[in-house]
Amino acid sequence: MGIFDSLYTGVSGLKAAELQINTTGNNISNADAVFYTRQRAFQGTGMSIKRGGLHLGTGTQVETIKRLHDEHAYYKLKNATTQQQYTDYLGKILQEASQRFPDTQGTGILQDYKNYNDAWNNFASNPSDSASKVDLIESANTLTQNIQKTLQALDKMQQTVNEEIKQSVDEINNIGQEIANINKQLEQKEILPTDNANQLRDRRDELELRLSKLVDAVAWKGHSSQDNTLDQTITDSGKYYDLSIKGFSIVNGSSFHPLKLDNKNPQGFYNISYEVNDENRYDLTGKITGGQLGAQLDLRGRNYDGNTNSFSDGTLQDYKDMLNTFTKTLITQTNNVYAQAATEKVVSDDLKGLKSNTSLMSYDKNIQAGSFDLVVYDSKGNPVAKRTIKIDVNTTIEDVIKQINANIDDTNDKNDKNDLDDYFKASYQYDGKSDSGNFQMNSLKPGYKISFKDNGTNFPGALNVSSFFNGQDANNINVNSSIRNDPNTLKASSSGIDGKNDVANEMLQLQTKQVNFYNKNGTVDTMTLDGYYRKFTGQIASNAESNNFAHSTNKTVYNTVYGEYQSKSGVNTNEELAALIKYQASYGAAAKIVTTVDKMLDTLLGLKS
Repeated sequence: MGIFDSLYTGVSGLKAAELQINTTGNNISNADAVFYTRQRAFQGTGMSIKRGGLHLGTGTQVETIKRLHDEHAYYKLKNATTQQQYTDYLGKILQEASQRFPDTQGTGILQDYKNYNDAWNNFASNPSDSASKVDLIESANTLTQNIQKTLQALDKMQQTVNEEIKQSVDEINNIGQEIANINKQLEQKEILPTDNANQLRDRRDELELRLSKLVDAVAWKGHSSQDNTLDQTITDSGKYYDLSIKGFSIVNGSSFHPLKLDNKNPQGFYNISYEVNDENRYDLTGKITGGQLGAQLDLRGRNYDGNTNSFSDGTLQDYKDMLNTFTKTLITQTNNVYAQAATEKVVSDDLKGLKSNTSLMSYDKNIQAGSFDLVVYDSKGNPVAKRTIKIDVNTTIEDVIKQINANIDDTNDKNDKNDLDDYFKASYQYDGKSDSGNFQMNSLKPGYKISFKDNGTNFPGALNVSSFFNGQDANNINVNSSIRNDPNTLKASSSGIDGKNDVANEMLQLQTKQVNFYNKNGTVDTMTLDGYYRKFTGQIASNAESNNFAHSTNKTVYNTVYGEYQSKSGVNTNEELAALIKYQASYGAAAKIVTTVDKMLDTLLGLKS
């Protein structure tokens, strides 16, 4: 081995120390970088040469620069991120929803309902007082308007979440496309086993972590291997890569397959699908879970029903459904009572979809089997005729018309001039173009009025005949326009005689009456009106509280997992500074070798001279 070989040995030490210092300096410089995995220069011995029967070393070399990435710790970090982001997004929307129902602060629909009942109480005490009538109508208007506004707020929240679903899917596709591009670059840059494109892999990890905030996705990178060279770590150094969502691959190597969106339904709600090579699409809306997108779908709803133009699931949809159930029951029960107030003409709301041969019980689940009485009063308030109308599971509106118009001796006095059909005639007009009908009862003799006395069918309330409220649910509930336009038409008695208050008193009893609430999911709750509303708002508060607890747990798990990940892959500045001092000393020692050899050369040259 010559003296110049010794010189090279020292130079190799200088070069290795330079690379070590450069790598350590890069770690320190990126200590506060958003997403950076610390790196280590892997240093090994140089090749040996045989001289004089001896194997002599030729110095050192840096074989590769590796990042200290632990795939197992990173996998746990992605899972924790997915869970945390799910409850974080869910919590924000649930909190916003709970603010729409401020009933615990003495405001909101429950307070409006109390004021409305107080107004009925005043009206019952003063049935002829015009001021009491105006006050009742104003209180009812306030109640109906706030119910509508609350539903509109929930609608807006649902639509906002729907738009954010599109944004989430767009971001997922952007991330997937960028990961595919990175994979293509990795194929070009990592040719040899010692080629490590650390920055590209860091960027891909960052994108995967961003993706984990959006959705539960699985990245398969081939079989992981354990590397104990520097620290015990499970690496992802393989070249194979597949990123999938619920078994559908969106990135395979450098190929990208985007998620598809369409919103062809009338409400503009987005549907998420995956398109395969034969252009067939697989619906993923009901399958996607986790992350922000999973929370958005759980809030908005996943299963769209074209018959009702609404979702059959979803937290916000559940809130809307419960508010509609409360409102529908309020309308039905109020109108059941108010239909007892005798009137000269009966007119229903427009009955959308009710054909003449449609079963009433299948048309509206509030309509039940049973009977109701029709009572005719003369101008003095005396009952002059009465007929019981029966409803069963097969009864249609046409069957009801036939029962009303039938020539029957109601009083059994063999007088065919004083029965129901002698005073009033019923009809039902259905328009095929608008798919809606209208039920009417018109007087055949002047000076007579008719009232409904329901015995459990909910027929007058469900069809809004002679109603106090118009509308079918929270979307269109309103005070009957004839009452709003002329408060003097407001009635307090069943006979139509001013000064009496039996209808108003029964309306007050409705506050404590146990009634049936027919929920959208087919279940039935039996409770008071305010009891159901309290259950509804209680569920909203409970959902928010439960999610807050889950989110607190997820944050704790995330912080623990993040700490573990940082301990393996993050930059420890103190550790790097200590390494810097060590490599500085190595550089100095290598330099000493060079200067020593240099002096040896001077000695040799001096001998020759």
